[in-house]
Amino acid sequence: MNTRTSLRHLVWGVLVLAASHAQGQATLLGHIGGTGDHLGWNAATLQALEVRHDGNWPIGFYTNAIQKMRLNANPAGANINGYTGTLCDGFLLLSGQPDAFTNAACDAPFTRLHLVDPTGSVNPINYAQEFGFRPWQKNGVTFTGNSDQGYIGQKYNSNDATDMVIQWSDNPSTDPWA
Repeated sequence: MNTRTSLRHLVWGVLVLAASHAQGQATLLGHIGGTGDHLGWNAATLQALEVRHDGNWPIGFYTNAIQKMRLNANPAGANINGYTGTLCDGFLLLSGQPDAFTNAACDAPFTRLHLVDPTGSVNPINYAQEFGFRPWQKNGVTFTGNSDQGYIGQKYNSNDATDMVIQWSDNPSTDPWA
C-alpha cells in the first residue's frame, strides 16, 4: 500500500515537471508586447507554435529589422490593374524589397502567394507590375520583378470546372517593348 502511494506521488511529480515546460515565453510579463518585443516557444514545450492576430490586421515577418513578408488580414478591396474591389484576404507577400510593404503605390500581394523581386527597379510600378493581372487570379503564385509579371495557378470557370494557367505579361500595350 505504501509503495502504491509513493508511486502515485512520483507520477504526479513527473507530470507537474513535464507540464512546467509546456508554456510560451514573452519578453514582457502579461504578453502585452510592444515595439521590439517578440514571442516564442520554449524548445521543450509539447504545444504547437501559433502565429496569430485575433484582430483584423496583417501579420508582418521581419529579419534584421526589415520587413520581408506580410500575411494580409481581411483588407478592403484593392485596385489592381484597374480592377477595383479585388479581395486579397489571406494573401501572402514575400519580398526583399522593403518598399513593397510601405509604398502606397504597391498593391501587392495580388494572389495567395506573391513573390516580389526588386531587380531592375526600386519603383513598385516595375517590381510589382500589375499589367496582366486579372481578377480570377486568386489561388496561385504571382511572380513580379524586372518589370515583368507572371502567374501560375488555377482559374475557376464554374463548379468543378477549373483550368490550370501559366500566364506571363510584360508591359502595357502602349510601350514600344510590349
